[in-house]
Amino acid sequence: MNVETFNYPLESLAPFFYLNKRNKKNIYVFPTEKEASEFYNNFSNFVPGSSHFPAWDTLSYDSFTPSLEIQGKRLQTLHNILVEDSFDVAMSMKSFTQKIFINDLDVIDLQISQEVDFENLIENLVYLGYINKDRVESRGTFSIRGGQIDIYPLNSEYPARIIFNGDEVSELKLFDYISQRSIKNIKKVLITPSSELFQINQEDIYKSLKIDSKKDIDEYELFQFSQNLKKFKTLLDFVPDGLNINIIDFNVCKETFSEIQKIEEDSFNNLQKFFSLNVAKMESRYVDTFTELNKFETSFYATNDLENISNVPQFLDGLSADNVLKKINNLAKVYLSSSNEKITEKFSGINNLQIVEHSFSYSAVFPEMSIAVIDESLFTNRKQKDRKVKQRKLNEESILVPNTYVVHKFHGIGLYEGTEVKKIKDVEKDYLSIKFGGTDRLYVPSDQINELEVYVGGENPRLSRLGGGEWERAKEKAKQNAKVIADRVLNLYKLRKIENNSLIIDEDTPWQAEIESDFEYVETPDQLTAINDVKEDLSKNTPMDRLIFGDVGYGKTEVALRAAVKVAFSGGQVAVLAPTTILVQQHIETFVSRLENYPLNIKHLSRFVKKKDLKEIIKGVNDGTVDIVIGTHRLLSDDVTFNNLKLIIIDEEHRFGVEAKDRLQNLASQVHKLTLTATPIPRTLEQSLMGIRETSRIETPPENRLETLTHVGSVDESAIALAIQREISRGGQVFFVLNRISELEEWMKIVSKQFTNLNHKILHGRLSAEQIESTMQDVWDRKVDVLFATTIVEAGIDLPKVNTLITLRSELLGMSQLYQLKGRVGRRGDQSFAYFFHSSNLGIDAELRLDAIKSIGQTATGYSLAMKDLQLRGSGSILGDIQSGFIANVGLNIFNQYVLESLDESIETVKPAIKPDIKLDCYWGSSIPKIYVHADSERIDIYKRLEHTHHTKVDHVKDEIIDRFGELPEVTNNLFVTAKIRSVLSEKNISRCKITEFQIELFPIDLTEEINLKMKTLDKKFIFRNKRLVLNFKNALSPDSVYQLLNSNL
Repeated sequence: MNVETFNYPLESLAPFFYLNKRNKKNIYVFPTEKEASEFYNNFSNFVPGSSHFPAWDTLSYDSFTPSLEIQGKRLQTLHNILVEDSFDVAMSMKSFTQKIFINDLDVIDLQISQEVDFENLIENLVYLGYINKDRVESRGTFSIRGGQIDIYPLNSEYPARIIFNGDEVSELKLFDYISQRSIKNIKKVLITPSSELFQINQEDIYKSLKIDSKKDIDEYELFQFSQNLKKFKTLLDFVPDGLNINIIDFNVCKETFSEIQKIEEDSFNNLQKFFSLNVAKMESRYVDTFTELNKFETSFYATNDLENISNVPQFLDGLSADNVLKKINNLAKVYLSSSNEKITEKFSGINNLQIVEHSFSYSAVFPEMSIAVIDESLFTNRKQKDRKVKQRKLNEESILVPNTYVVHKFHGIGLYEGTEVKKIKDVEKDYLSIKFGGTDRLYVPSDQINELEVYVGGENPRLSRLGGGEWERAKEKAKQNAKVIADRVLNLYKLRKIENNSLIIDEDTPWQAEIESDFEYVETPDQLTAINDVKEDLSKNTPMDRLIFGDVGYGKTEVALRAAVKVAFSGGQVAVLAPTTILVQQHIETFVSRLENYPLNIKHLSRFVKKKDLKEIIKGVNDGTVDIVIGTHRLLSDDVTFNNLKLIIIDEEHRFGVEAKDRLQNLASQVHKLTLTATPIPRTLEQSLMGIRETSRIETPPENRLETLTHVGSVDESAIALAIQREISRGGQVFFVLNRISELEEWMKIVSKQFTNLNHKILHGRLSAEQIESTMQDVWDRKVDVLFATTIVEAGIDLPKVNTLITLRSELLGMSQLYQLKGRVGRRGDQSFAYFFHSSNLGIDAELRLDAIKSIGQTATGYSLAMKDLQLRGSGSILGDIQSGFIANVGLNIFNQYVLESLDESIETVKPAIKPDIKLDCYWGSSIPKIYVHADSERIDIYKRLEHTHHTKVDHVKDEIIDRFGELPEVTNNLFVTAKIRSVLSEKNISRCKITEFQIELFPIDLTEEINLKMKTLDKKFIFRNKRLVLNFKNALSPDSVYQLLNSNL
């Protein structure tokens, strides 16, 4: 072992190791995971092929499995170490010492033109632990799609599409797991096992614990007790000869190792009695691999010896771009991280400039190394993000799956049970099997799928009987009720459409642009769209009424702030209404911190404001000297009158009572209104769906946000203990929520007795305003480890260290409460956990709500959750006290249609576009065979999309389907041409079309002179009678020739 010791600042290590690499194979060990990750992000700009070897993100003996992404990174890095000639790997001391339970690392390595046995590949995927699914949307899954396989390797950022030509790999592509569209072609793909424990089974666990048991254990228990396995390796067992190990702050690493072992012992002692298996003795997850360092070339680096330090960076913070250019002009190398064209152009004249992909965590010059690193945040005050924008699916609620209630517009409410292939008149088609009341059943052809909609209006609706007048009577009653609703809508609409030029807000001021450029983050595309929507609304002379949907932490507040600033700078007053004092406090802090350098008077009204200040604020609101006022329902009191109110911003409107909403209705009828919500109440959602309110949806997730791992089940003390221990061990905080104060106090005693060193407090609505404020301040200052609270915390301050939520009696909470609570955790990049415990006697409604909240993950939003809420508990009243029975009897979508039809035709924005029902009968087959697309839900989704796609856009859908499933069978190609024909017929208002091999029959047709001349030009025989046109042809018709003809001037 060659031991060298150096003293460098932490920031200088990335450029130093790049410039002074003496070995092809290097690992860099840091005391903490954060330091290792930050070093990797910086170092990868110098050495793009470098990697990060993370530690598991779970506690020893944890009941959760490590994240699949982390396991994938670890397996990929181990493979690189085994096969690559050179590598650079950053890791923490934790990952350097962690046990590894892999004997031989089996992988699948595929390349273009490689000969691969298709069936054998599937067997190997199953051996590596991959699960066969209808659709690939998460790591560890694969899907067989005809002559291709989609797979999401554990070690890949994107899933891969493997396309075969016989047994040869003809193409490899990466694709987006949400849109399912290909992103780019690749030359090879590596598939690691789907789990680090893919070679471990339950017998190995029982043997290691010396237990004789036949009880099956799940994957969680497999990971939980794996550290007791006798056979294991460490990272150093995988590394080849010639390795160079670089240890940063060795003494700190050793201290950290001791701390981890101490935490393990505490965890084991606290949790042992809760284990599902008997663990007589604790075995550490970590091995002191520092004893093996003498076998390798090792260098030690200290970052805290300030007396003998070298390569000290000169940080560039606060310098202008011109001054930065002066400092870096004569350096040997300059690395710039920026995607901003103005910034890159500014630095384009620098010699030896290199633009890099990832952000730097700092900007500095290193004179001794003649190098500079610059991040664009130096000039923009923004944290640059390596963002991969993924658009979420917006119409999840419209995808049919078996056992879904549907509404057939001619026959009523039925239950969709799946698809069947039937051959009628020598033509095979998919038919949707719909069960109706009694023994009634209807088979709906796939080309008539537009007659079906997913039922929304309540759970377990009564199935209609085919025939008879039951369905017609239900529709007639709903129409009558819809007229009452329409009258209310019309009055509200007309009131808000009264023109008022004083509402027009001027163009953006220079101050507005300056404030927007100071925003700390890069706006997401959805966020920019919402901002532009709002600004466009504000430029009109009619009151804005816009609803901003956006999940918790997605940037709704920034949209509101920019709208408020625009109105305030134009001379108007802004009222920001929030449901709780805590949320008001958060908003006032955000607004004041962003706008403190501008001439705006910003105040807040809540019970935290002293009486003396209260009078002054109300006076300022009344005389117009207060520009922006933020408050609770106190803003709606009679003594608060505005001098020149132009904009009301309402945050989480579902939290306000009926009285407050009525007052708002009167206040906002002739001012601009902006509503922010993560989980819209059904009434609000219905208004949005019916076009009464304009909507903008922010659906791009925040950078690095991990999906919250969610557990739903009966009360389990062991799970509660594990959850608390895990969070406290990583220095986080816990919310323990229970809406019954007496029971909450009892649980606080139980937990504090188990965890004697915890700091805990209680929070509920019976406390005084001062007590609530003091408690939340202590949580913010991290003086509280576990906060025992009622649902008062569901809309509160953004607390980045609260990443575990424990909720008891969750069956008593509504959908929006559950969703808001879940949104309290996972606000930053740390893995978050949410536990929803319920009593043993769980009702059907509560079970469905909890099931829905568990399912909400990466591809779902608060919007889709609200749609689910509508399906589960019905719509209630749309605009007042009208009973919801009429809606439940026909479904929300049909009821909304009746409302639209009842509205005054002068309101063009909500006037329905009436299109004819098309009856199209073709002699050719047009379907999607199961051998081409196996999953019923996927086929139904394609049918539904084609029903609503304009004929000029059908080829775009066709290209997508070919991309996802391979070349089209002839019968499926016919389906796409048939969709074009149907769209043309709809465009020309032709409701009936029958196509045989030599004839086309159309109705209704107006035989104009132009069409008459066209017929003679085409030299074909035709018959015209009573608006029915029959065309006869000598040559056989093909689907494409029919489309070309109908799309002409006919």
